[in-house]
Amino acid sequence: MVETRPRGVEEIAHGREILAHATRLSRIDNGRALWAIARQWLVVIGAAAAAVFSGNPIVYFAAICIVATRQHALTVLFHDATHCRLLSNRRANDLIGNICCGLPGGMVIGRYRVEHLAHHRAPNTDRDPYWLIFKSNPRNWHWPKRLSDAIRVLVRDAAGLNTPTTMKEFSDSFPWKNHFSQATDPLPLTLSDRVTAYAFFVTVAVLLTETRLWLEFLVLWVLPSCTIAQLFYRLRGIAEHFALPDETGTDATRHIEGTWIERLVIAPLNINCHLAHHLFPGIPYYNLPEMTEILFANPEFAARAHRSSGYFTRDGVIRTELMLPFAS
Repeated sequence: MVETRPRGVEEIAHGREILAHATRLSRIDNGRALWAIARQWLVVIGAAAAAVFSGNPIVYFAAICIVATRQHALTVLFHDATHCRLLSNRRANDLIGNICCGLPGGMVIGRYRVEHLAHHRAPNTDRDPYWLIFKSNPRNWHWPKRLSDAIRVLVRDAAGLNTPTTMKEFSDSFPWKNHFSQATDPLPLTLSDRVTAYAFFVTVAVLLTETRLWLEFLVLWVLPSCTIAQLFYRLRGIAEHFALPDETGTDATRHIEGTWIERLVIAPLNINCHLAHHLFPGIPYYNLPEMTEILFANPEFAARAHRSSGYFTRDGVIRTELMLPFAS
């Protein structure tokens, strides 16, 4: 008797009918993407202005938290640009993705794309650059953890104490590493990325100098990026691929429903639909929920895929799978 091997999520998802839906949902809506970018920046500007004009420390703290959530959202849009799913024109996709989403956080698409696409080709394997980073720093990246160890890592993220280490770990995505040499790792900056980065940083420096807003910039942009935003990145990152029965490949990826507040701060712009994204990286963020519904309507897929109700909900992934004392 021949034993039948259970099909993985990728094999199930790549049936003809589901692929037809994926093709339809891969169409890019330029207006929707541009409005998403504008929306994040309007919130950032509004929160920062409220803090500056009020001068109230409580409003400043609220603004820092709000800005951190939108910085997180901008990285998701940058991520879409990395997959060439932000704008239909490739040059505009990379230019707008860099100027409006990546460079404000110190990242450049030409560098990030190389590592991120390698992650997609072989998640949680030694061919995955992110997995090699995680293996090299088990103190921060080995999950699940005991509750005390988990809290220690997350508090250090929120306080900015882990930021120097995290920046070093992901420095291959920054334009200033290997900036003048021609070493192959990371790849040298393209002329386009180099010119864009120079123009961006010089323009920002001139504007901040002319408006005398350097202190406000440090408090209301750099500080949230190095503290609260780091916590959000960690929570999302560990929930996507850690502590799963399938340790490697696309099967080692979760879909997480999330409450509205979790989707706002931990998984903005549908990045919680991470399994659908790994199966169909050509689908822009706004179509991932529909793709997810189509996938889970297939009984075989629903039985095989990893799906969690939330992040910190009673039966959410962080409480039940990533923090050991909470696990049943």
